Amino acid sequence: MSISELWSELERNIQQDRSGYVTRRVRPDSLCDLRIAVVEPQGTRTLLLRVRRAAAEFIREYPKSEGFQVQLVRLSDDSQDYVTLQLGLTQNRYSDIFTALVADVITGVAEKLTEESGLEEFVVRLKRWQTFLRVNQPEGLSEIAQQGLYGELWFLRQLVFPHLELLKGVRCWTGSRGTQQDFQFSGCAVEVKTTSAKQHQKLAIASERQLDETGAGAIVLLHLSLDVRQGQGETLPAMIASVRSLVAGDAIARDELENLLFEVGYLDIHTARYENIGYTIREYNYFKVGADFPKIIESDLRNGVGDVLYTISVAECKRFSILESEVIALMGDQP
Repeated sequence: MSISELWSELERNIQQDRSGYVTRRVRPDSLCDLRIAVVEPQGTRTLLLRVRRAAAEFIREYPKSEGFQVQLVRLSDDSQDYVTLQLGLTQNRYSDIFTALVADVITGVAEKLTEESGLEEFVVRLKRWQTFLRVNQPEGLSEIAQQGLYGELWFLRQLVFPHLELLKGVRCWTGSRGTQQDFQFSGCAVEVKTTSAKQHQKLAIASERQLDETGAGAIVLLHLSLDVRQGQGETLPAMIASVRSLVAGDAIARDELENLLFEVGYLDIHTARYENIGYTIREYNYFKVGADFPKIIESDLRNGVGDVLYTISVAECKRFSILESEVIALMGDQP
């Protein structure tokens, strides 16, 4: 039974004339005491973790977000030495994400062999979700973000996986971790720009450092032009499934991919919201950024100028086109 189904079942047993919890133990095979619960009479969905009081008091501050909070509570069957952590949903608009969050916390905590390590994992997982909710909306990725993710995964599937060892290929996808370009290889960096605009197309450049070759070896700009339609083409969930299938046989690469999908804001709970829109590749081009390439870089700026956002014309970039084979050669480190 899923977490959502458990909560729904518990909600049917709520008594409006009493205060307390309706609970169900989950992962009874685990040393950690984990329970799915709803609070009576309001029906707030929660996850309960019972730990020794001394261990709980050692944690000075618990992560919190607009979507969740942690409280120390005493249940009727808690002994003097124990206390229960209540992880509760705070806003209904976060209910889908909260379900995924709780499932993730349960998975991590239940595998630990001591209460102390279970509590540590509880905090670590919540901090990760705290960061996620700080930068992502509970409704899922915007249309532009969906297209951008599709483009990066297309490049991963099209060029990276066929020419690099799987784990190394996944780890080259670095954009979600703050690098100036989406992919970092030993011989070059690749920035993916996905657009569905009509001709004449322009590409948005996010900063004066995005096309700056300093320290990058070489920069390749991938322009991916998409036709976006309802009910036609490859959907984002289909692309995700395709890329996942490629790493299915490598547990480390698979886990790393899942971490990166999480960091870019993709959650399977939003699949239904992404399934109606499909993408078809209209055109793609690789451009090698050189001295005469249309760009603004840090050395061009006057003192005091920064955080530059600008656009470049695809038509003007085409005189810098290179073949896919040249991109593969620039990537280097082929098996």
